[in-house]
Amino acid sequence: MRSFTHYCFNLGPSRWASNLRAFLPLLLAFALPPTWAQHVAPAAATTTMTAQAGAAAVPAELMAYGTGWRVKGSGPLKFFGFKAYDATLWLPASSGATFSFTQPLALDILYNTYVKASDINNTSLIEMARISSATPEQVKAWSTFMTSLFVDVKSGDRLVGVHVPAGGARFFLNGRLLGETPDATFSEAFFRIWLDPKARKPELRAALLGL
Repeated sequence: MRSFTHYCFNLGPSRWASNLRAFLPLLLAFALPPTWAQHVAPAAATTTMTAQAGAAAVPAELMAYGTGWRVKGSGPLKFFGFKAYDATLWLPASSGATFSFTQPLALDILYNTYVKASDINNTSLIEMARISSATPEQVKAWSTFMTSLFVDVKSGDRLVGVHVPAGGARFFLNGRLLGETPDATFSEAFFRIWLDPKARKPELRAALLGL
């Protein structure tokens, strides 16, 4: 398989666009520093969903990062009428329902299809490099981390990513901790795939942000 560096830096515009179009149908959607581990051990995460009166069910793994999580918005990712997944943006009560990368947030993705880990990794990296001002060194480090993080997902799997400002990110699959990173730059770049004004699917961004 060709490296991500090849795709990002060694292809002309037409080849870049062609490869990007090939990856887009697999656009997925989705790590806290070691000090956060004291709040929730990996073995403690479960797939149990805590019911919230008059609202959607809060992923149990979010309760370690505060209470009062509320849905900001949700929507499906579709291609040619086919739904790849449903995404939900969660914000803690302390945010005042205002989205900002300076406050915690969580992206909750429920898959409707099978996606290979390599496709999740490659597509995410392409979008992160497109949206952010990442250096080649950062892209290489992100690729290494994501390759070790993501696994194949299937219909019915739930992936939850938690962003903590200046802290990093933590990722769960079906309630099980997949991995974490203290890299705040990575965390923001990753969640911008869905939430940045330059996101590939503006209709999904609008749905997540309740616009």
